Amino acid sequence: MSDLDTNTRDRLVSVAQGVTGACPVVGPILSEAIGQLIPNQRLDRVVSFLKTLEEDFANVQSRLDCIERNTATPEGLDLLEEGMLQAARSVSEDRQKWLAAIVGSSLSSESLKYEESRKLLNLYRELADPELIWLIYISEPQTLSSAYHQQLMNQYPDILQPASRSYGRSQEEADRSALQDGYKNTLLRLGLATLKKNGQTLEISPLGRLLVRYLSDGRTGPDS
Repeated sequence: MSDLDTNTRDRLVSVAQGVTGACPVVGPILSEAIGQLIPNQRLDRVVSFLKTLEEDFANVQSRLDCIERNTATPEGLDLLEEGMLQAARSVSEDRQKWLAAIVGSSLSSESLKYEESRKLLNLYRELADPELIWLIYISEPQTLSSAYHQQLMNQYPDILQPASRSYGRSQEEADRSALQDGYKNTLLRLGLATLKKNGQTLEISPLGRLLVRYLSDGRTGPDS
């Protein structure tokens, strides 16, 4: 067990050094915390998350003092830890980028809104990628000629294209319909969406809009 502990520590130190080299802007700020926070698995995903975070922070270098101040607090360190833990379980590139946007927005703020950021990270953990895509989809008013919605539908056709509900539909379409209902029900259950007066169409709630604002950072649109 002592050898295993030593190997684990060596691996974490190596990752911390690698992050410092790969992320010159925030690497020195974050590397000291990495040995305490990174789980001993899926480290490649954590490094990918941190590199995405580095890209976001590089665009707001004027706020590096805020980042350094916020990550030095127990609250900021907790947000970073939660981000790393979720990154270790995040498979898709979209999910990594959205997660980095939430953590980056939180840690680069003038005044750290810990309770708000923690709530949004908790909600984010509960949502599958298709549910996040549906939330982004309903965040903009929909019109017949909406280029925003059409581009999103082209980008995620299996998720957003309405499934057939006609009699005699294939089992695949029946399954897709059930999944779409499940995605929408999750948004309703978590308070991220509400039903319009017709009782059929979703619209985003104030809480859902807050989450999308954190996700945005130029990454939630069809061209991101």
